[in-house]
Amino acid sequence: MTQISKKTKRFSWFRLCILVMAGYFCYLVIAQQTELAKIRRETELVNSRMAEAAEVNNSLIAEKEKLSTAAYIEKIAREQLGLVKPGEVPYIPSK
Repeated sequence: MTQISKKTKRFSWFRLCILVMAGYFCYLVIAQQTELAKIRRETELVNSRMAEAAEVNNSLIAEKEKLSTAAYIEKIAREQLGLVKPGEVPYIPSK
């Protein structure tokens, strides 16, 4: 007589715990990666804003330095305000 041994599949709490833990760790990894991607995008946005602000700052510093010269002040007064020196005749172009 030969005995045929059948392996019965029993419910294993250990395997269930391992499976749940593996799923939870996968969820954590995916959540962290999406959060890191969001932070990277925000960092790039802030860096680009800082670069734009630095350019504006540099142009304002250059403008400030120009405003300390008498020639530039005279040029601005003539072009924007229409001022003339005493004895000069103002020239108004016809349109």
